[in-house]
Amino acid sequence: MFKILKLKTKSLKNKRLFFCRHKNAIYLTIKSKKTNCTQQILKSNNGFDFQKTRAKNLFVKTYPKIKEKKTAFLNQRYHHLLAPGSEYINSETLTIENAFATDEGLLVFFHYQNSKSGQTEIGVVAFTKEENPQLLWRNSEPVWQIGISPKSCYQPTLFIDLLKFHDRFLSYWLIDGAIWVIIYPDYRINEQIKIRKSYQLTKPNNNPLISPESKNAWEAFNTFNPAAIYEAGKVHIFYRAQGFDYVSSIGYATSSDGTKIDKRLPWPIFSPTQPFESTKKPGQLNTAYTSGGCGGCEDPRVTQVENRVYMTYVAFDGVTEPRIALTSITLKNFLNQNWLWKKPVLISPPGVVDKSACLLPEKINGQYVIFHRVFPDILIDFVDSLDFSGGRYLKGQYRIKPRSPMWWDSRKIGAGAPPLKTRDGWLLIYQAVDDKEGYRYKVGAMLLDLDDPTKVLYRSRQPIIEPNQWYDNDGFKAGVVYPCGAVIIGDTLFVYYGGADSYVCVATANLENFLHQLKTTGDAKLKNAIIKPKEKSRNKKLK
Repeated sequence: MFKILKLKTKSLKNKRLFFCRHKNAIYLTIKSKKTNCTQQILKSNNGFDFQKTRAKNLFVKTYPKIKEKKTAFLNQRYHHLLAPGSEYINSETLTIENAFATDEGLLVFFHYQNSKSGQTEIGVVAFTKEENPQLLWRNSEPVWQIGISPKSCYQPTLFIDLLKFHDRFLSYWLIDGAIWVIIYPDYRINEQIKIRKSYQLTKPNNNPLISPESKNAWEAFNTFNPAAIYEAGKVHIFYRAQGFDYVSSIGYATSSDGTKIDKRLPWPIFSPTQPFESTKKPGQLNTAYTSGGCGGCEDPRVTQVENRVYMTYVAFDGVTEPRIALTSITLKNFLNQNWLWKKPVLISPPGVVDKSACLLPEKINGQYVIFHRVFPDILIDFVDSLDFSGGRYLKGQYRIKPRSPMWWDSRKIGAGAPPLKTRDGWLLIYQAVDDKEGYRYKVGAMLLDLDDPTKVLYRSRQPIIEPNQWYDNDGFKAGVVYPCGAVIIGDTLFVYYGGADSYVCVATANLENFLHQLKTTGDAKLKNAIIKPKEKSRNKKLK
């Protein structure tokens, strides 16, 4: 970010500034707000160094009117598509900067001011060129951020214009009487699609692995959101199943290679038995809490700790707030398929919607670690025992938050699969929703410190799984990819997820390559433009 011009502060409120590109130069036109007369025109051959000039070209002289018409057109066609339904972005503070045609479509740049951080965040979206434009892709992270130093006496930032010049995007801003130019990073714009694809896990051709089975009433409607562990040379898959009564139970299948089902039981291995997970009355349903069902045992996560297999799940009675339940089975009974589960207990407090719980497979400093979600954060608790009798509940001692509204994981996040131990840290697969796309789920990854899993070492800048296949969209809930299980077999990572709340699916990656990319590109630290006092100008003060 460079300061290029210093103007008289007192006279700025009476001026209008316009940048335009013509041939091989950029022109700055300064007009009077009162008379609309041009007061100065400056020219630059590189976009940074400006000198006074006399513009003889008609385009330069008439550009302010052209700019106003283009801005009005862009606002009318695209403004309502930039952050539809956003809870965090105030549409009144959202400004379209400019739009540029590409071979694929139209790039639309916009920004808004984050009321919490005080930063101005810039984003970019690609649309088709149709009269009724369709979304091609949306940036997964801010293109840039502009922040004001707390010690600065500068006034809020004011956007002037965005131009494409010599294959670079130059954005001009007015800050406390000085004009600054930002070069938007190309890798966050033109390379966005290539980068995004490089993050994506591979979805095998035989997806979905498990589909509803009409012969079995308990799983005739939906089969989805699978937990998984790898034990005794096979992947054990625990999946949420629903019949046409919309009640959820847990089904079971195995796979020797992780991508093909070898065995699938025709009956559930775990069904609702307790009052807190059994429907109150047939047909009675509180739609404020429903997540695609009328009650039962939802969205299991499974972890082996020593010689027991623990299962957390969402217990829902169809009326009161969904809560987290915990049960377990001995490893011996599990492998022998003697489904002698321990009586489940609630581990989250009443009156709170708590979901997405999973257990770390090892103790940390002698304590169990439990991840769970209370909107919109991932919560983490350390407990001495898994005995939750006597009214003991999770408290939410630590939290991992969604990122700012320009990120792809900005509305809510939740733990997906129980963390996997790697030499680089605990690998946590998580699910997220973008505030700007309030219904679509995506999947990301974090590396957590091995000794302190509340500390995020790396976090994926891009989603690793997106709803881009038919089985992610053609089902009970379109646009949902929801992970509940992950295993490592040899050098391959397998992530098991529910597609469209209807199918059991898997996505894979080479573990070494995946971790390398996460560590080298996933630090989630943006280059912020922090405006500080006493910056030196590259040009002398203009009168």
